[in-house]
Amino acid sequence: MTAPGPRPPIMPAPALFHGRPANDLLIGAAIGLGMTARASVQGGADFLLALNAGRLRVMGAASIAALFPIREANGFTDAFARGEILGRVSVPVFFGAAAFDPRLDIPALVARLARAGYAGIANFPTAIHFEGRFRATLEKAGLGYAREIALLRAARAAGLATFGYAKTREEIEGLLGAEVDILCLNFGWNAGGSLGIDGVPLDEAADRARRVFQWVRQARPEIICVVEGGPIVDSASMIRVCDEAKADGYVGGSTLDRLPLEMSVMQTASAFKTASLLRPARDEAQREHARITALAGLVGQSEAIARLVERIARLVATDLAVLVRGEPGSGRTTVARAVHVASRRPGPFFVLDAADPEIGEALFGDGAGRPGALEAGDATVVVEAVGLLPAALQERLARVVEQAIVGRFGREEQRRARLVVTATDHAGIVPALLARIEAGQVDVPPLRDRPEDIPLLARAMLRGLTRREGRQAPAVIEPAVYRLLMTRDWPGNLRELRSFLARAAAESPDGTIRSDGVARLCQAPAETRPGPVADERAWIVDALRRNRFRRAETAAFLGLSRKTLYNKMRRYGLTE
Repeated sequence: MTAPGPRPPIMPAPALFHGRPANDLLIGAAIGLGMTARASVQGGADFLLALNAGRLRVMGAASIAALFPIREANGFTDAFARGEILGRVSVPVFFGAAAFDPRLDIPALVARLARAGYAGIANFPTAIHFEGRFRATLEKAGLGYAREIALLRAARAAGLATFGYAKTREEIEGLLGAEVDILCLNFGWNAGGSLGIDGVPLDEAADRARRVFQWVRQARPEIICVVEGGPIVDSASMIRVCDEAKADGYVGGSTLDRLPLEMSVMQTASAFKTASLLRPARDEAQREHARITALAGLVGQSEAIARLVERIARLVATDLAVLVRGEPGSGRTTVARAVHVASRRPGPFFVLDAADPEIGEALFGDGAGRPGALEAGDATVVVEAVGLLPAALQERLARVVEQAIVGRFGREEQRRARLVVTATDHAGIVPALLARIEAGQVDVPPLRDRPEDIPLLARAMLRGLTRREGRQAPAVIEPAVYRLLMTRDWPGNLRELRSFLARAAAESPDGTIRSDGVARLCQAPAETRPGPVADERAWIVDALRRNRFRRAETAAFLGLSRKTLYNKMRRYGLTE
């Protein structure tokens, strides 16, 4: 343990900060841990406040827990402050003293704190966070803010610097009467993070501080005015409030320990977690799985993908027609292609849109000598959104499937083609066809059910974007970004993820997709956020608008073929 260093002299706050530049904001750190205290000082904090709230935060509680009788506040605070902070930092340390206990001997407490080497005393925990009938009862009992004023007066009389928290005009008048050295206008508990509490808006906080400090300085020009809490959660919001209010400084509590600690630990843990997800396959089974998925164009290592590959492997050993069922954007056509590739069929791979007015001729031929796709030997014929196929054509397709013979039936030159249809569910599929394709059903899991595949999918999608755009190398993703991507629901599945990554890469000029940029995209307003909208038509319109109505770029953006995009546009009346 490091030996205690020299203690700063006890003197009023203005003398403690004498000699600082006129435009230099004072920064106070309200903390509860020695490590946080030293880091704050190394970062430039001008003074520290040892508060029970700071200690409770690093124990996992919200700051508001400081107002409850969880511990004897003064003894609790003094124990960690003496053991971890006093004598180990080079800046003044203020003690956050509680005055609620009716048994408290205020002069004795002040004398003890002065002997310990604290530079000053702050009124915390404080009654300013109580309101209504409870606050009125507390004041009537003599255990409220008036007792905190008495504490600060005693501290000043003992030669200690004084730091006063206040919210209301009445409380501020009490601090002025006690001649405190530092007046802290508090806007309530901090917003942000996992334990933040939303409160006063930033504009309102800045305007209120401006009006309060103008009035305070008319009464006491020498007083140091600082702000704390509420919407001030970063340096930009601090500068906004301090500049408008002409404040002397800022005190950070949660913003200096809880919020940075949450983010730092979360990102570091995320890096370790995603590193394990991205590790190469080591055993033979994993390598075989990787070979099949790569061959079929599938990406992932989740149990859901493993089950999907196993199902495909069983189906390709048969001649069953296949029903690929899944949500829009989940990769149904990719699965259909996987069935074709895994079957080792040398014939063509046809993808037809069930809503295409010419779908009948495309499937069965024109009756004048031109064959349909179903007559192509060793082919795979995919009918997308089969529920939109006219009922008569579905009935005809059911007969073809039942006979398992495609073309001119009864002749020796019959040629077989495999039928694969895609659908979101069974809606719109006539019973005759459903009965003949249900045995070959493959369910494609939505992306939200296989988040562990997102790191691999993201890297593969970025490689694809790189090839299409002709760039030298794909964008690099920070490990923490994977955690952000894995926490989203992705209602548009693979299409939404691909669109999101395309935008993130476009907004990363140095080629690195970072967590702060992705977080901004995640928080973007709904009208500008990349991703699916309520229906497929709106999704396509949004993609066309983003790509200046260039169909080739839009198709690539959505992960569709040009023909599929054109058919969908025609279906929704977007070709005019």
